[in-house]
Amino acid sequence: MLVVVLVVLGGVGAISAMFAALTGRSVPHGLAIGYYLAGCGSLVMSFVFGSRGPTRAESTDEVEDYKPTPLEVFGVPRGGRVGRRQRRKATPEERREARLVSVGLFGFGLFLILLGAAFDPARHVF
Repeated sequence: MLVVVLVVLGGVGAISAMFAALTGRSVPHGLAIGYYLAGCGSLVMSFVFGSRGPTRAESTDEVEDYKPTPLEVFGVPRGGRVGRRQRRKATPEERREARLVSVGLFGFGLFLILLGAAFDPARHVF
């Protein structure tokens, strides 16, 4: 987990500094914007993972009532799966994992936004 955090911090920092240098802006300003954007992205992903319902999709390999689509008749392949998809109730472990991932992404997003505020030349901590 620490490796992922360090890769995200370093990657966002490098890309933000590069774009700041290419556009003629100051590097701290570019870093602040990059960390703000990454933090907002993390908060959106936290919402997505946290709002999953209590059911999950499950593919089956049943092809009993398989009927080709009009495009398949003319040789255009179907999009990968042939079986039917069914819904099943999520296990308690899957629901717990979704909550933990959501909370972790939320905390990481807040950390990135605060890090962006620390680099932002328009904001002064003291």
